[in-house]
Amino acid sequence: MKLSRRLQIVLMVAVISAALIVLEKYKIPLNIFLWRYIFDAGHIPLFGVISIAFLGISQTLWQRRFKNPMIHYIIAFVLTGLLGLITEIIQYFTPRDADLWDIINDGVGAICFLGLYLTFDRRLLGSGVVLSKKLKYIIRLAVVVLGLVALMPTFNWIGAYINRNIRFPQICNFESDWEQKFVFANNASLSIVPSPESFGDSIDNNVGRVDFSKNGSSNFMIVEPYPDWAGYENLSFSIFSDNPEIINIELRINDRQHDKNYHDRFNQVLSINPGINNISIPLIDIQMAPKNRQMDMRKINLIILFMVQPENSITIYLDNFRLE
Repeated sequence: MKLSRRLQIVLMVAVISAALIVLEKYKIPLNIFLWRYIFDAGHIPLFGVISIAFLGISQTLWQRRFKNPMIHYIIAFVLTGLLGLITEIIQYFTPRDADLWDIINDGVGAICFLGLYLTFDRRLLGSGVVLSKKLKYIIRLAVVVLGLVALMPTFNWIGAYINRNIRFPQICNFESDWEQKFVFANNASLSIVPSPESFGDSIDNNVGRVDFSKNGSSNFMIVEPYPDWAGYENLSFSIFSDNPEIINIELRINDRQHDKNYHDRFNQVLSINPGINNISIPLIDIQMAPKNRQMDMRKINLIILFMVQPENSITIYLDNFRLE
């Protein structure tokens, strides 16, 4: 049974409205890198569906005005792009983040879905637009390649999490390119360098060199280490200092429930002697550190080493963060 033009438009507007509701109401289940990238990648199918709905609206409303069927595809792509841009502008004024990559993913979704639909569109028959069988396969292949390229950041993060989980209880030893996705430095310089001879009998080839700035607070972070530390006794790592004097570095560790309060995390000042320092922190101390609760040792979220306004720039070498 053929639907009336009015009902077709109502249904396609309903599809667009439903997609926008999903975009607005769906919340990331866990605020971690992987879920954020999966959520961003969701713009591709979501706006792909929206582009097909806009195509249907254009073909229904302006079928007689635009005899060339390709005009409707252009209209659908432009309307989808404008809608994506408007939603990001609105999000800029809300607690949600506006993101240029979301707009790009919106466009990629429109191109992929419209391109794929084009190769099956029966409306092309008799319109003067002819797509050879070879051209259709080329378009389909291009759509698949474009979609995979757009999803590469998500695939990379999936690979990083798999690598992180396989290497546990090794947390970070600067030997894997994957683990570098989880290490950051703020107001400091972080570089992966060959292990200095003076570091000692390290079995690793590389270490992390951190140059702390003397201006303000600077830190080195391991974000989202493998979260389940239950069943282990100690957090161990090595610090080599080429400074002639003892320096103090503060260690912070918190779980996902951390409320940003100083007393709701583990804090310890480490006195770092010249040369090699092998650090070992009992996990029970970390668990009992929050003032009003116990830290959830199955949901560890962050390890930070930081310094506040040292008198001079400080360089240290880090290696072999692990649980024992």
